[in-house]
Amino acid sequence: MSDVTLYGFPLSTYVRTVHMVLIEKGVDFEQQPYAPNTDEMRAVSPTGKVPAFSHGDFMLFESLAMIKYIDEAFTGPALQPADAKKRAIMNQWISYINAYVFSTMVHEIVLFRFEIRPMDQATLDAAIPKTKEQLALFEASLSTAPYLAGDQISLADFVLYPILALLGMTPEASLLTAYPAVSAWKKSMEERASITASAPPM
Repeated sequence: MSDVTLYGFPLSTYVRTVHMVLIEKGVDFEQQPYAPNTDEMRAVSPTGKVPAFSHGDFMLFESLAMIKYIDEAFTGPALQPADAKKRAIMNQWISYINAYVFSTMVHEIVLFRFEIRPMDQATLDAAIPKTKEQLALFEASLSTAPYLAGDQISLADFVLYPILALLGMTPEASLLTAYPAVSAWKKSMEERASITASAPPM
């Protein structure tokens, strides 16, 4: 029985990010697919949000803290650049994705398309130009390097991928075709075992 547990339902992009990082690091873990704001989730997270994470009696409730801890606490390939500038770029992308991209692509597109939120056409329409701007930023970066932080895969790639995977299941997936470097990056990511193993049931 593993002493590492990931709590949260698999459709969450944040849960999937942690799931992928655990696989990339070769960590044996258990998963409890708790929904947010349930009694079960509140018992392991003070916010009731997903994910939560435990390693023995050590608990975390923010995904960024989780993935950095997992990378630093376990053996396996390093997922944070050793170079200070590249690490800063990685952290910059993670901050940008969490502050802007998740809100636009998940809250303002995916949740409507998956009928998790009542459709608001005005919000959906307004999200399209924002999504294009965000994809253009990723395109500029991925046109010069295979991964967001440079030549090596990093935590930033695992933060972005689940969001674009969900976007790719909506009619707005067609937006990706205008960004060949982003599309090539997404295809390359999908060749990794961690992507296949963490795919949520649909």
